[in-house]
Amino acid sequence: MSRNPTPGFRRHPRVADRMSAADHDLVTQSLAAERAGDAARALELHASVPALNLRSRHNILLAQIAALGTELPDWVWARWIAYQAVRCEDPDSETGKMQRVALKYAIETFHEDQLADCHANGGDPVKVVSWVGAESWLFHQVLLHEMGGLERFVDEQVTGRLAEHAALARSWVGAPLGGYLIGPSLPGGRLRIEDLTGGSWTEVLDLGARDSASAGWVLGRLVPSGIGDLLMFDTAPIAVPERVARAVAAAPKPWLRVKEALDEGRLVERAFMRTDYELVTDVPSIELLRIGTPPADLDRVTAQLRAGRDEIPRAAFRILRRAADGVADRTEAPRIAAAVLQPAALADARRMLVREGQYDVWAGWAALVHEPARGLLLDLAHASRAAG
Repeated sequence: MSRNPTPGFRRHPRVADRMSAADHDLVTQSLAAERAGDAARALELHASVPALNLRSRHNILLAQIAALGTELPDWVWARWIAYQAVRCEDPDSETGKMQRVALKYAIETFHEDQLADCHANGGDPVKVVSWVGAESWLFHQVLLHEMGGLERFVDEQVTGRLAEHAALARSWVGAPLGGYLIGPSLPGGRLRIEDLTGGSWTEVLDLGARDSASAGWVLGRLVPSGIGDLLMFDTAPIAVPERVARAVAAAPKPWLRVKEALDEGRLVERAFMRTDYELVTDVPSIELLRIGTPPADLDRVTAQLRAGRDEIPRAAFRILRRAADGVADRTEAPRIAAAVLQPAALADARRMLVREGQYDVWAGWAALVHEPARGLLLDLAHASRAAG
């Protein structure tokens, strides 16, 4: 008898099948805490549900935000709001209804091959929906901006401290999708980019977009950062070929150009899926593994990561050790910032890299980056001074 399943959608086991009514209530409470801007409480509640994966990207992001406390830069609050908006599935809310419409559109327009494969292999379509909802840059952008999901979420769901910091997120509404060329990092935590619409160069907040930009040509949206008049990418931009970046920049309807490029094979749909969704940096956490691991060890360490070992914080610590030893180049400042924002790596740095005479080293790195990484690096600097 063949082991190959016959075509057709099937309902496979799901996480919700292992959750009790009390577990669902804890998830509801966790969402309420997050929408009020209390990451620590949201994390506590989320982590108390046995069926949920504590190594999920959501748990990692909550832990990262919670570790930073409540004194966050406005751009972090804004990104956190946008992240919550794409996850809003509340069935009786306008945001939830909008999210479902956007998901349906994104799957049918950009990810239809995944649904077709799922049907051919006897899979569960909910797995495709969950995958697109969690990882598709295309879905996130369409929901938040073209369909107005960001503004709707702020109006309908945001409360408490999160509402107090929602003004910057509101200012992002209406930002156009554009094509850009990523240039060099500059002193003072700035990144030089070319806006392909008019061929003009400008400086934006440098959160490490060069590490996700491949050859340098990207799609993204420039929005206010809340730091003077400096702009930033609303989320890490997506790498594309030069031809696509220029076509999108010149198009009155940029999404038509994206769809054409996908249909013609000039873009690959899976390239828009992000397993490493980031909030406080534009450096993908998998890049920290590559950067912070000796080349001879990379295959072994990557295999250990796939086997379930938490290798990202270890790699981040190795990056911080290079920074402390003075062997990292100043152009690596965004990577140093991304590394220090890994809570476990920071804890290890406080135990093992705080040494007498290191104040100037850590303070020097702090001067090259922005909050919240700047404050953490300054903490290491002051601890080094105290150690003397």
